[in-house]
Amino acid sequence: MINEDELLDIAITNIRKVLEFKPYKSYPGVKNRDQFQELIANDPAFGYLGLDDERYIIARVGGNLITSLHRKLGDMYEALFIYLLKESFNLTDNELHFNVSVKIGDRYQIRSTDGLITKDKFNENIPMNWREFAGIGFEIRSCYQIGDSKRIQADYDMSLALKASKILPVMLIFCNTSLKSPVARLSKSWELYEGINSFNLVNDLTGFNLYDFLNRNSESLKKEIDNILTNF
Repeated sequence: MINEDELLDIAITNIRKVLEFKPYKSYPGVKNRDQFQELIANDPAFGYLGLDDERYIIARVGGNLITSLHRKLGDMYEALFIYLLKESFNLTDNELHFNVSVKIGDRYQIRSTDGLITKDKFNENIPMNWREFAGIGFEIRSCYQIGDSKRIQADYDMSLALKASKILPVMLIFCNTSLKSPVARLSKSWELYEGINSFNLVNDLTGFNLYDFLNRNSESLKKEIDNILTNF
Protein backbone atom coordinates (compact mmCIF):
# COMPACT_ATOMS: atom_id res chain seq x y z
CA MET A 1 0.00 0.00 0.00
CA ILE A 2 1.32 3.42 -0.96
CA ASN A 3 1.99 5.65 2.03
CA GLU A 4 1.99 9.31 1.00
CA ASP A 5 3.91 10.37 4.11
CA GLU A 6 6.70 7.99 3.14
CA LEU A 7 6.59 9.28 -0.41
CA LEU A 8 6.90 12.90 0.72
CA ASP A 9 9.76 11.97 3.04
CA ILE A 10 11.58 10.40 0.06
CA ALA A 11 11.20 13.63 -1.93
CA ILE A 12 12.32 15.94 0.88
CA THR A 13 15.23 13.73 1.94
CA ASN A 14 16.67 13.74 -1.58
CA ILE A 15 16.25 17.50 -1.99
CA ARG A 16 17.93 18.20 1.36
CA LYS A 17 21.02 16.30 0.25
CA VAL A 18 21.86 19.35 -1.87
CA LEU A 19 22.67 21.16 1.39
CA GLU A 20 25.70 18.88 1.68
CA PHE A 21 27.15 20.60 -1.41
CA LYS A 22 30.16 22.74 -0.47
CA PRO A 23 30.52 25.40 -3.20
CA TYR A 24 33.74 26.86 -1.82
CA LYS A 25 35.66 23.73 -0.83
CA SER A 26 38.17 24.25 -3.66
CA TYR A 27 39.19 27.66 -2.31
CA PRO A 28 41.24 27.54 0.94
CA GLY A 29 40.03 30.00 3.54
CA VAL A 30 36.81 30.78 1.67
CA LYS A 31 33.62 29.84 3.50
CA ASN A 32 30.91 32.06 2.01
CA ARG A 33 29.91 34.15 -0.98
CA ASP A 34 31.33 37.41 0.38
CA GLN A 35 34.77 35.85 0.88
CA PHE A 36 34.69 34.36 -2.60
CA GLN A 37 33.71 37.74 -4.03
CA GLU A 38 36.72 39.30 -2.28
CA LEU A 39 38.94 36.53 -3.67
CA ILE A 40 37.81 37.38 -7.22
CA ALA A 41 38.24 41.11 -6.61
CA ASN A 42 41.89 40.50 -5.67
CA ASP A 43 42.54 38.03 -8.49
CA PRO A 44 45.05 39.60 -10.94
CA ALA A 45 43.33 38.02 -13.95
CA PHE A 46 39.74 38.90 -13.03
CA GLY A 47 39.62 41.78 -10.57
CA TYR A 48 40.38 44.55 -13.06
CA LEU A 49 37.52 43.27 -15.25
CA GLY A 50 35.02 43.80 -12.48
CA LEU A 51 34.22 40.11 -12.22
CA ASP A 52 33.61 40.48 -8.51
CA ASP A 53 30.19 41.59 -9.75
CA GLU A 54 27.39 39.84 -7.90
CA ARG A 55 25.98 38.52 -11.17
CA TYR A 56 29.26 36.81 -12.03
CA ILE A 57 29.64 35.36 -8.54
CA ILE A 58 26.13 33.90 -8.60
CA ALA A 59 26.62 32.46 -12.09
CA ARG A 60 30.01 30.91 -11.30
CA VAL A 61 29.23 29.42 -7.91
CA GLY A 62 25.53 28.97 -8.47
CA GLY A 63 26.12 26.98 -11.64
CA ASN A 64 27.77 24.22 -9.61
CA LEU A 65 24.97 24.36 -7.07
CA ILE A 66 22.32 23.98 -9.78
CA THR A 67 24.20 21.01 -11.22
CA SER A 68 24.13 19.40 -7.78
CA LEU A 69 20.44 20.24 -7.41
CA HIS A 70 19.59 18.65 -10.76
CA ARG A 71 21.46 15.49 -9.79
CA LYS A 72 19.53 15.19 -6.56
CA LEU A 73 16.25 15.84 -8.34
CA GLY A 74 17.18 12.97 -10.63
CA ASP A 75 17.77 10.83 -7.54
CA MET A 76 14.44 12.00 -6.13
CA TYR A 77 12.42 10.98 -9.19
CA GLU A 78 14.22 7.65 -9.33
CA ALA A 79 13.52 6.99 -5.64
CA LEU A 80 9.85 7.99 -5.98
CA PHE A 81 9.42 5.74 -9.01
CA ILE A 82 11.14 2.79 -7.33
CA TYR A 83 8.92 3.14 -4.26
CA LEU A 84 5.77 3.15 -6.40
CA LEU A 85 7.02 0.23 -8.49
CA LYS A 86 7.87 -1.85 -5.43
CA GLU A 87 4.54 -1.21 -3.77
CA SER A 88 2.47 -1.71 -6.91
CA PHE A 89 4.16 -4.88 -8.17
CA ASN A 90 5.27 -6.36 -4.85
CA LEU A 91 8.96 -6.19 -5.74
CA THR A 92 12.04 -6.58 -3.55
CA ASP A 93 15.17 -4.46 -3.96
CA ASN A 94 16.92 -7.38 -5.63
CA GLU A 95 14.16 -7.66 -8.24
CA LEU A 96 14.43 -4.05 -9.38
CA HIS A 97 17.59 -4.24 -11.44
CA PHE A 98 18.85 -5.89 -14.61
CA ASN A 99 22.54 -5.57 -15.44
CA VAL A 100 24.05 -5.12 -18.89
CA SER A 101 27.60 -4.46 -20.06
CA VAL A 102 27.99 -1.19 -21.96
CA LYS A 103 31.08 0.35 -23.53
CA ILE A 104 31.76 3.93 -22.42
CA GLY A 105 34.76 5.35 -24.22
CA ASP A 106 37.42 2.63 -24.17
CA ARG A 107 36.01 0.75 -21.20
CA TYR A 108 33.14 -1.59 -20.56
CA GLN A 109 30.97 -0.81 -17.56
CA ILE A 110 28.09 -2.60 -15.93
CA ARG A 111 24.91 -0.55 -16.17
CA SER A 112 21.85 -1.43 -14.14
CA THR A 113 18.24 -0.48 -14.80
CA ASP A 114 16.66 1.93 -12.32
CA GLY A 115 13.61 -0.31 -12.22
CA LEU A 116 12.50 -3.67 -13.58
CA ILE A 117 9.24 -5.58 -13.94
CA THR A 118 9.73 -9.19 -15.00
CA LYS A 119 7.06 -11.08 -16.92
CA ASP A 120 5.96 -13.09 -13.87
CA LYS A 121 5.02 -9.78 -12.19
CA PHE A 122 2.99 -8.39 -15.10
CA ASN A 123 -0.60 -7.39 -14.35
CA GLU A 124 -3.49 -5.76 -16.18
CA ASN A 125 -1.73 -2.36 -16.05
CA ILE A 126 0.99 -3.52 -18.42
CA PRO A 127 0.18 -2.40 -22.01
CA MET A 128 -0.75 -5.30 -24.26
CA ASN A 129 2.05 -4.64 -26.75
CA TRP A 130 4.60 -4.80 -23.91
CA ARG A 131 3.54 -8.24 -22.71
CA GLU A 132 5.52 -10.09 -25.37
CA PHE A 133 8.75 -9.15 -23.60
CA ALA A 134 10.44 -11.06 -20.76
CA GLY A 135 10.49 -7.87 -18.74
CA ILE A 136 10.45 -4.08 -18.75
CA GLY A 137 13.57 -2.13 -17.79
CA PHE A 138 13.29 1.50 -16.74
CA GLU A 139 15.72 4.42 -16.77
CA ILE A 140 14.61 7.52 -14.86
CA ARG A 141 15.70 11.12 -15.47
CA SER A 142 14.39 14.35 -14.00
CA CYS A 143 15.75 16.01 -17.14
CA TYR A 144 18.17 14.88 -19.87
CA GLN A 145 20.85 17.57 -19.95
CA ILE A 146 23.88 15.46 -20.82
CA GLY A 147 25.57 16.66 -24.01
CA ASP A 148 28.48 14.24 -23.79
CA SER A 149 28.43 12.03 -26.88
CA LYS A 150 29.98 9.05 -25.06
CA ARG A 151 27.31 9.11 -22.36
CA ILE A 152 24.54 9.45 -24.92
CA GLN A 153 25.98 6.54 -26.89
CA ALA A 154 26.18 4.47 -23.69
CA ASP A 155 22.50 5.11 -23.00
CA TYR A 156 21.69 4.15 -26.59
CA ASP A 157 23.75 0.96 -26.35
CA MET A 158 22.14 0.09 -23.02
CA SER A 159 18.74 -0.06 -24.70
CA LEU A 160 20.14 -2.39 -27.38
CA ALA A 161 21.63 -4.67 -24.72
CA LEU A 162 18.29 -4.78 -22.91
CA LYS A 163 16.45 -5.65 -26.12
CA ALA A 164 18.94 -8.43 -26.79
CA SER A 165 17.82 -9.96 -23.48
CA LYS A 166 14.14 -9.51 -24.38
CA ILE A 167 13.80 -6.63 -21.90
CA LEU A 168 11.80 -3.64 -23.18
CA PRO A 169 13.79 -0.44 -22.50
CA VAL A 170 11.61 2.40 -21.20
CA MET A 171 13.04 5.83 -20.36
CA LEU A 172 11.03 8.34 -18.34
CA ILE A 173 12.14 11.99 -18.48
CA PHE A 174 9.96 14.10 -16.23
CA CYS A 175 10.82 17.57 -17.53
CA ASN A 176 9.97 19.31 -20.81
CA THR A 177 13.29 21.16 -21.09
CA SER A 178 15.79 18.44 -21.98
CA LEU A 179 18.40 18.87 -24.68
CA LYS A 180 16.55 18.05 -27.89
CA SER A 181 19.31 16.30 -29.84
CA PRO A 182 20.05 13.44 -27.38
CA VAL A 183 16.35 12.92 -26.67
CA ALA A 184 15.62 12.62 -30.39
CA ARG A 185 18.43 10.07 -30.76
CA LEU A 186 17.47 8.02 -27.71
CA SER A 187 13.80 7.94 -28.70
CA LYS A 188 14.87 5.74 -31.63
CA SER A 189 16.01 2.99 -29.29
CA TRP A 190 14.03 3.55 -26.07
CA GLU A 191 10.32 3.72 -25.41
CA LEU A 192 10.81 7.30 -24.32
CA TYR A 193 8.35 9.51 -22.44
CA GLU A 194 8.76 13.21 -21.57
CA GLY A 195 7.03 15.66 -19.28
CA ILE A 196 3.41 14.96 -18.39
CA ASN A 197 3.51 11.81 -20.52
CA SER A 198 6.00 10.35 -18.04
CA PHE A 199 3.72 11.18 -15.13
CA ASN A 200 0.78 9.67 -17.01
CA LEU A 201 2.69 6.43 -17.59
CA VAL A 202 3.53 6.19 -13.89
CA ASN A 203 -0.17 6.63 -13.16
CA ASP A 204 -1.12 3.98 -15.70
CA LEU A 205 1.39 1.45 -14.37
CA THR A 206 0.99 2.00 -10.63
CA GLY A 207 -2.45 3.53 -10.28
CA PHE A 208 -0.92 6.45 -8.36
CA ASN A 209 -1.09 10.04 -9.61
CA LEU A 210 2.44 11.25 -8.84
CA TYR A 211 1.89 14.57 -10.61
CA ASP A 212 -1.10 15.36 -8.42
CA PHE A 213 0.78 14.25 -5.30
CA LEU A 214 3.73 16.57 -6.01
CA ASN A 215 1.43 19.48 -6.74
CA ARG A 216 -0.53 18.90 -3.54
CA ASN A 217 2.73 19.03 -1.61
CA SER A 218 4.17 21.89 -3.64
CA GLU A 219 4.45 24.35 -0.74
CA SER A 220 6.51 21.95 1.38
CA LEU A 221 8.83 21.20 -1.52
CA LYS A 222 9.17 24.88 -2.46
CA LYS A 223 10.31 25.66 1.10
CA GLU A 224 13.11 23.11 0.74
CA ILE A 225 14.26 24.63 -2.56
CA ASP A 226 14.03 28.16 -1.16
CA ASN A 227 16.22 27.15 1.78
CA ILE A 228 18.86 25.78 -0.59
CA LEU A 229 18.91 28.83 -2.87
CA THR A 230 18.85 31.29 0.02
CA ASN A 231 21.73 29.76 1.94
CA PHE A 232 24.27 28.99 -0.74
